[in-house]
Amino acid sequence: MKRKNGRKHGEVFTNRNIVQYILDEVGYSSALDLRNIKILEPASGKGAFAKEIIKRLFQSSVRYEFSFNKALIENVHLIELDLITFSKLAVSVDNLIESLTNEKSNLSSQICFQTDFLNFNFKTKFDCIVGNPPYIRHELISEENKRAYRSKYKTFKYRADLYILFFEQSLNLLKENGILSFICSNRWLNNQYGTGLRELISSKYNLVKLLNIEKSSPFDEDVIAYPCISTISNETSVGTTLFCEDNSKEIDFDNVVFNQINMPKNSSWQNLFLEYDINHSALLGIVEQGFEIGIGVATGADKIFIKSKSEMNGIEKSRLIPLVKSSDLKNNKFNWGENFVINPYENETLCNLDKYPHLKSYLIENKELLSKRHTARKSPDKWFKTIDKIKPEIQFKPKLLLPDLTGNKLLFIDEGNYYPHHNLYYITRSYLKNSFSTK
Repeated sequence: MKRKNGRKHGEVFTNRNIVQYILDEVGYSSALDLRNIKILEPASGKGAFAKEIIKRLFQSSVRYEFSFNKALIENVHLIELDLITFSKLAVSVDNLIESLTNEKSNLSSQICFQTDFLNFNFKTKFDCIVGNPPYIRHELISEENKRAYRSKYKTFKYRADLYILFFEQSLNLLKENGILSFICSNRWLNNQYGTGLRELISSKYNLVKLLNIEKSSPFDEDVIAYPCISTISNETSVGTTLFCEDNSKEIDFDNVVFNQINMPKNSSWQNLFLEYDINHSALLGIVEQGFEIGIGVATGADKIFIKSKSEMNGIEKSRLIPLVKSSDLKNNKFNWGENFVINPYENETLCNLDKYPHLKSYLIENKELLSKRHTARKSPDKWFKTIDKIKPEIQFKPKLLLPDLTGNKLLFIDEGNYYPHHNLYYITRSYLKNSFSTK
């Protein structure tokens, strides 16, 4: 699927200063003897990391007088799935090697691999793993891949973004005392789909350092990604983590000041960003204060279950719930798009379609498509269920709405009129009426 700039979803390329910082983080420095250091980049794109890796290896070979070609072939692995991007990567790698050695070569064929990193069977482990894993939302991952990932990856839970799996696969590929550094969204640090990854890191690895740079521009285009650089080592935790939250538009890496905080001990990292300058022992988490945090409904077939006001085709009104979508919350304004979600549930179970003849007729017309969904194949007798069970009471609760990955500067309040769609997080406090009232 293409974006307006021609790139596929997930393709966001990294600025050179970020690349240099991350390579320094894992100790891949030209000042060191790199001849035996195995390094992997699992999503190479057009070669931002690859070029800097090759330059540093060449400079190290000159300094320490070892064979650059031999070290390159034996120790550098660059992975890229997309065929067109891979072709550009290979050309740029060969051109760079020629400019460094003054010799034409085809060494890219021995260090660049056009394959799916998440399904590739590696025969070696690595000292360093670096990169910018792809950002691909759960709903954009094919059902076939979802099934494969569920069977292979423990962290593929809830609606995990693909970058979560890149973390797990990479951590599994680290040598003892090996080190990983990725730049990606910071959302996994606190949200539900990051639970498995946080648990994995807390129990088996050492969270060395977190540099949260949410307000900066670390990529070669303007994207809303909430970036954070996470550095993790395959060694016993030392019990502390270095943390910095830098809100500068342009990061001065030479003057970043880190603070030492306690390493999280389980999947709950909710106070991670507070501990370094606030006495968090006096704080209660939002859930502990009686609030509920949730995410809106995923249907598995939005074109069928979500209808505009003009498309309701006579479906019984009691089966339709006003739906708020992330697209309704733009430019810091709340403009409801008059969409409705069909609710196939009644009293916690699927409704009796015979009671709703118009709904029954409509769903039967779409039965073939609905039955092909993963959620329907698991329960063929429940072919018209949505992925998430719709709970009508959520509509009527006053709630804060937090759109995922948008440029809004404001939170939005729903007084109890709408049901949130799956790209919206919500916070509600059900037992206090009008908790978020604007009056």
